[in-house]
Amino acid sequence: MAETLTSPVAAGDSPPFNIPKIRIETVDALRGFALFGILLVHAAEWFSAGPLPSFVFQTHSQGIANNIVQMIVGIFFSGKFYTFFSFLFGLSFALMLTRNVGSNRSFYLRFAWRLVILGVIGFLHHLQWRGDILSIYAMLGFVMLLFSQASQKVVLTVGLLLVLNTPIRVMNIYDFFWPKPAPAKTAQQPPAPPEEEANLLYKELKEGSYPEVIRSNYRGFKTKMDFQFSSGRIYVTLGFFLLGLYAGRRRLFQQLTAERSFFRKLTRATGFGVLGLTAIGILLMVLFGSAQQPPKWAELTFWFLMDTQSAALTIFYIAGLTLLFQRAWWQGIVSPLASVGKMALTSYILQTVFGTLIFMGYGLGLLGEIDVWQAALLAFPIFILQILFSRWWLSRFRYGPFEWLWRSLTYGQAQPMIRSFSA
Repeated sequence: MAETLTSPVAAGDSPPFNIPKIRIETVDALRGFALFGILLVHAAEWFSAGPLPSFVFQTHSQGIANNIVQMIVGIFFSGKFYTFFSFLFGLSFALMLTRNVGSNRSFYLRFAWRLVILGVIGFLHHLQWRGDILSIYAMLGFVMLLFSQASQKVVLTVGLLLVLNTPIRVMNIYDFFWPKPAPAKTAQQPPAPPEEEANLLYKELKEGSYPEVIRSNYRGFKTKMDFQFSSGRIYVTLGFFLLGLYAGRRRLFQQLTAERSFFRKLTRATGFGVLGLTAIGILLMVLFGSAQQPPKWAELTFWFLMDTQSAALTIFYIAGLTLLFQRAWWQGIVSPLASVGKMALTSYILQTVFGTLIFMGYGLGLLGEIDVWQAALLAFPIFILQILFSRWWLSRFRYGPFEWLWRSLTYGQAQPMIRSFSA
């Protein structure tokens, strides 16, 4: 997503710093890898972006192959790549901020307008698929603006507290010591049971026409926002925005050679941290997993460990891949990933096009028809097609199609699109 969700230096622009190409490609390659992780998670969930009836899982998630794929996706991918992508959003904002040569007021107004446009794109995308994250990014982008002048210490502290899902865990602890009284019975109609809601969503996605799915997704926007706050995902997303802002202002990715030692230490610390947290979590599951009602303190401890492990694994991926992408023998992987990362907005939306046409009822209707492992494998040919398309497109044009649209709307005029091949 040009300048904000893709390369900090848009294709065809002159870089503001004397930054070697490898450093620009590193950020783009990270973004491309994050997009693959997001695609894999969504494919493994049949692009449902919501609860599904229990019979779907009973039918299509049993057996060794499904269990292996669910374990891999659940441990190493699920919940780690929306945060990875969020970090890069904050990083790109910081890179834009450091590039700004005009007045701060003009920059903030322009960036706020970009967020408004992103919000519109995100809402239209949500109508196609309720798992959209762009609308969330647009809202939180305004909150991130409030931290643009805060000290690095404040940005880092608040960011770390949020990525650990501290607001939700504090509320959990409060409820543990001061539980709420049971609500009084009222004449209001009780909410539908979870299984009933899952059956309704499945029917809409599986049997609904395209307009019916659009209407279902429109009604589901409130449900999505309720989930964002009740689960704490919205706080975690903002936290990784702020960590990206911190990294960008510290110029970690602008001077990778000088910061290589920092990335090594961070990779080791988070890697060993993930192993330790995972071991403790497994121990708790062994001790209390078979209990019908495990102690509340054990449950709270487990969720705190999982929040911390998820955040640490995201940082491990970012730091470790940054180091690997500097090695010469990784350049064959970096370049294809970077091509997708340079067109992140287009690539993200195209994943929805592929996913909905494959799984929704108005397309091939494979939702509830294939096993988890088969659905997950579809992520690989889709991503290969995205690499081929991105490389072909960027060999001819300066921006991805949606990046061009976003940029043109931001500046109020059509931006030059066709790449110049003159010497």
